[in-house]
Order: sequence, then C-alpha cells, then structure tokens
Amino acid sequence: MPVKFAITGPTHKGKHIEVTIYRKTASGMEIKITHNIPSSPGKQLRWVQTITENGTFFKACGQSSYVDPFGPDASWTTALPSMPGVCNADDAKPFYETAAEFAASPDFYDRPSESPPATGRTWLNFVTALTEVTGTTVVHLVAVAWGFDRLANGTVAENSVRRPTEAQMKEHGRALKKMYPAYTFT
Repeated sequence: MPVKFAITGPTHKGKHIEVTIYRKTASGMEIKITHNIPSSPGKQLRWVQTITENGTFFKACGQSSYVDPFGPDASWTTALPSMPGVCNADDAKPFYETAAEFAASPDFYDRPSESPPATGRTWLNFVTALTEVTGTTVVHLVAVAWGFDRLANGTVAENSVRRPTEAQMKEHGRALKKMYPAYTFT
C-alpha cells in the first residue's frame, strides 16, 4: 500500500514523503505519512493540515475550511483573534503537532472520525503538507489530498490519496493565511 510523493521543487529534490498507512476505520480513516528529508541548519520540518468539510466541526465552528487542529474540543484552549467564536486551536502556531508532539515523532499520523448524518452524506477533505519553517516563514515542500465521506447508513467511503488540485492548494493557502496572518506561506 505505501505510496510515495516526490518533492519536485529545488529544495530537497529527489526526496519524498510516503503514505505508509491509509485505511478505512469504522467511522473514518487512518493515515500515516513518513519522509526521508534531512533537517537543514536553522530550519524545521513541520506538518500542516487543512480540512474542508460539512460535518460536525463546520456546524460547531461555522467554518467550512480551517487549519487542523481547530474546533470545539475542550482541550484546545488557544483562541485565535482571526477566528472568534466557540472554537479554538491547540496552540498559536499553524502546525499539526505542537512542538513537543513533533519532537516525539517526525511522522504524520491522523485518525479522523465522523458520526453518520441523519440524512445524506458528510464529507471531510484534507490537504496535508510537509513544510520547511524558518521563523514565521513556512515553505511547502510536498502535499497530499485525502479524505472520506460518511453516509447516513454509517458507511465510510474513502477518497484516494493523491496530489492536491490547484483549487485545493489555493483553499489550503487561504485557510492558513486567514487563521495565522502573522505567518508567511509559500
């Protein structure tokens, strides 16, 4: 099942990320992504993920696109000035993991789930990117798109893992810039 996505830009050309786990669960999907990119002096490698969806977080937070993690989770206590309301982030940085979580493992792992809707379908689409960070400048190296639908009958229908479309990358960038305006994203 492993699927590799090569870095095509000049920085780290020839290196890649690899989706090593991508499987359906009873209520969503499970994904793990590794990489073979060495760290560079003065730079950090960090994962960023955005979600576009119509599910429970959309209903709670009023945002169809946002940077993950963000939502009504009581353990997330960082209010973002650009995103007023009942939903919060886990810290004031746009990265998927906190610094401590990333230090524990450089791999990306997520297992999102969603309850079945009363009727129709709920969809969750993700763009996950490995980035190289210097201060507040975040440079995207490579990204993947993935996700799933949850149907009213409880079925989970997974999306294929692939490179994001241009429209998905624009929405990914828009969500990052809206929620974390102090950062520069390229």
